[in-house]
Amino acid sequence: MSGNDDRVEIFLNLYSSYQPRIYGYIMSAIGDWNQADDILQETMSVLWNKFDQYVIGTDFLSWALKVAHFQILCHIKKQKIQNKYFSRQTIENISEIAVSLSTDTEEPLKALRKCVKNLPERSQHLLALRYEDNTTIQKIARRLQQSVHTLYKEYQKIHYQLFQCIRRQLEWNRAER
Repeated sequence: MSGNDDRVEIFLNLYSSYQPRIYGYIMSAIGDWNQADDILQETMSVLWNKFDQYVIGTDFLSWALKVAHFQILCHIKKQKIQNKYFSRQTIENISEIAVSLSTDTEEPLKALRKCVKNLPERSQHLLALRYEDNTTIQKIARRLQQSVHTLYKEYQKIHYQLFQCIRRQLEWNRAER
């Protein structure tokens, strides 16, 4: 295997390991599945094109989240949707939280598990369908005989509730220290 083949394999391994977290970050900032998919693709493209600048062994997730952050800002600017979703400051705050949590994942994962358990049964069921079964929203909508739009809104609400709950949990944990 040549050095270039090694870098391709390293990139693919790193990206595939962190892709769900990168996507989660993008989704938490944008709130729209279709746009988040587009931004994820743009982010992957930038990560690949700039991978020669990445120092192997450093924090890939932190680097990837910073790239995703700039892709989100570019997307918002291109789409002129500043007022439709989160403000630039909110996106900055989400980015700070995501990057700060990227190196210590145990505490946020514990908070996530606790917050998911506190959700209503239907919300837990929807999360299981989407993330445990890795099913698309379209397939879930057909299965539940609901509109895709309604489900997107419901998932958006669930994600927002989880984000707020995790944030409270982490702030509470920090206050106890």
